[in-house]
Amino acid sequence: RNCAAYLKLRNWQWWRLFTKVKPLLSVTNTEETMKKNEEELKKVKDTFEKQKQDVEQLESRYAQIIEEKNILAEQLQAESELCAEAEESRLRMTKRKDELEDILHEMELRMEEEEERVIALADEKKKMQQTVQDLEDQLEEEEQARQKLQLEKVSAD
Repeated sequence: RNCAAYLKLRNWQWWRLFTKVKPLLSVTNTEETMKKNEEELKKVKDTFEKQKQDVEQLESRYAQIIEEKNILAEQLQAESELCAEAEESRLRMTKRKDELEDILHEMELRMEEEEERVIALADEKKKMQQTVQDLEDQLEEEEQARQKLQLEKVSAD
């Protein structure tokens, strides 16, 4: 049955045209597929280029951030060293202050002792001056008494 149908169709003009055009249709179909594939490839290439640029930008930004991090690390190290030096200086200053406070305390004690000595010497000086004054008064009285005795002796002679 299929064979009989084929024998009828094979001489038909439209069948001959169909059998000759059908392979050409697939070529056209292949060209369309190729165009679609090329467009798709172009889109993929554009996307790839865009992503490649994004990656390059991110890598440059990463490098910049790493450089900034290194600079900040160096600054932190320098600040840490300065802080350590300042702390060491503060400790030295504190030690020196303590030493000077000890010296000041000793000086204040010596000064109090010297003030007490000065007060004692001033009291002793007052006592001595009073003794001298008393002796001068006594000497004057004795001198007056001697002069009186001499006058009496001269007047008795």
